[in-house]
Amino acid sequence: MKKNILLSLIFFFYFQQIYINAQTINGYAQVTNINARVITLGAVDEANGTFENGNDIILMQMQGNILGNTTNTANFGDISTISSTGIYEVCTILSQTETAGIPTSITVVSNLKNTYTINSNSSIQVITFPKLGNPNFTTTSNMSAKNWDGTTGGVVALQVAGTLTLAHNITANGAGFRGGNRSNNFYPGGTTCDAASFIVTSNHTNNGQKGESIYKTSNNDYLYARGKILNGGGGGNALVNGGGGGGGNYTAGGQGGRGWNATASGCSPSISGLGGMALGTYISGSRVFMGGGGGGGQQNDTQGTNGGNGGGIILLKANRVVTTGTCRINISANGNSVPNGNNDGQGGGGAGGSVVVQVASWAVVSSCPITVAANGGNGGSVNSDIHGGGGGGGQGLIMYSLAVPTANTINQTNNGVGGCDNTACTFRGSNGSGTSGSGLIGNTSTNLPITLVYFNVSPQKKDALVKWGVANQLNNQFFEIERSKDAINWAKIITLDGAGTTSQYLEYQYLDKNTLRGTSYYRLKQIDFNGEFSYSSIVAINIKDEINIYPNPAKDFVNITIDDNSKPYYIKIIDNVGKECTIKEVQKQDNILTININHLPNGIYYVQWISDATITTKKMVVMNEN
Repeated sequence: MKKNILLSLIFFFYFQQIYINAQTINGYAQVTNINARVITLGAVDEANGTFENGNDIILMQMQGNILGNTTNTANFGDISTISSTGIYEVCTILSQTETAGIPTSITVVSNLKNTYTINSNSSIQVITFPKLGNPNFTTTSNMSAKNWDGTTGGVVALQVAGTLTLAHNITANGAGFRGGNRSNNFYPGGTTCDAASFIVTSNHTNNGQKGESIYKTSNNDYLYARGKILNGGGGGNALVNGGGGGGGNYTAGGQGGRGWNATASGCSPSISGLGGMALGTYISGSRVFMGGGGGGGQQNDTQGTNGGNGGGIILLKANRVVTTGTCRINISANGNSVPNGNNDGQGGGGAGGSVVVQVASWAVVSSCPITVAANGGNGGSVNSDIHGGGGGGGQGLIMYSLAVPTANTINQTNNGVGGCDNTACTFRGSNGSGTSGSGLIGNTSTNLPITLVYFNVSPQKKDALVKWGVANQLNNQFFEIERSKDAINWAKIITLDGAGTTSQYLEYQYLDKNTLRGTSYYRLKQIDFNGEFSYSSIVAINIKDEINIYPNPAKDFVNITIDDNSKPYYIKIIDNVGKECTIKEVQKQDNILTININHLPNGIYYVQWISDATITTKKMVVMNEN
């Protein structure tokens, strides 16, 4: 026993060292309405990331109104149609409205690609998508997701245009859908399992609570008892001590242990929670899910346990991921395991979450290996005679845009193990279903778009030089440069071919020789082969018309040349105290304008050219004879 305690302490402090002081780097906001490009916000959490104009955000449908079967049968909690649940996209903030410094709505630069569902059984959030480094970034601390609270959280997202050097962990362990609560204490006496074992819908807390899922439950009749609710595990039933089912994600969760009726195998028929359903057939590069919560155990001696939380979501985009030095890095969205209990039904394990990695290159050294994991949590075990152990959580998802890396990299999508029904572990809850490792997918296009390292526009006298660099391209057909006078109405000025799919860093440039005078705006539009597109941030420049005067110093007359005389303009000559000495209105003529100045005393003057509210000024020295 002392040896086991010592090993447990070592294990505890090891993982404390790994995960302590993890930094949350994202801001989150509830979405209450979407109208074209305007996203209305509810609860906003900017404690660790703020929503700013020009910054990227991720719009994600976390839960949807997709519950299909509501009958009191084992099919309760089946899915109807997936609809928009789990879809996500990257947007850029154009503007926002605020109240007391807190954003209440966000307008994005371009039209949304997806259609989202908003109602009482759905939830949508926006998450900040910070660009770290310029263009390279080395981590300085562990990073983690804020735990899902029913409205926001559960996601850690970051992007690096160049090379991301990992020296710390990125985790969303247990940050996903929440596990169900254990029941209240209930036992009417006797040893017989009764008809209550068939209840799959119930609002009675004598049964364990179902785990949270991709359906937002608003009907109290759906909260408790053994039926799953989509990927949330069912709770253990009363009569008596049924174990909770494991949550599901890529694969289904396991069923909880049968419970107690003074027989070796527990209650028959089973009163244990059913495992949350598998979502693997719905998963793609544009649709991922948090792990379902495990169901709570049923108790009568205050010895039951709650279900484990599912894993959250990690969205990681970089041109290149590397490690250096001596270390061991974890990128993990594991479901939570349930601690062991005694003499009552135990909770089911949370399902593994989702890890999405959009990179062009992965270079991990042997002295600093990486483990990427989205494992299901284990169900709780019983440390006494026959009761219900918890079901194991289903495995999560790991998705790469390139072939699954193996050099110095361990990838894990393991099913959680069902908890033991007794000390000897003669019987136990079921493991998460399917073959461990089936949730590992490579060479998949994701909804994390092309990496734009920079986009710059600089004046070149009366021209504008547009330059941009791209770290990696995925199905990129072409670029368009757009120009505007007011940043509202845009016109395409040139189309340039993209490079399709490549991990090579490429730079592009274009010289605009037909610029707009004064302040104008530029943006870059990137279009994929499938018609999807995204915009860069907006860059403003100011092009002034060139005005030249000669001779200077001048005597009797001065010649003034104007680059652009296509519009009416004024010429003013002002002395050094601001008094207008000459003013001449010109409609249109040759580039050279000659003005008589023999009436001006010697001194310093300023020649101004005024057109369309643009003023260009040059200094002139007059040296007439006295």
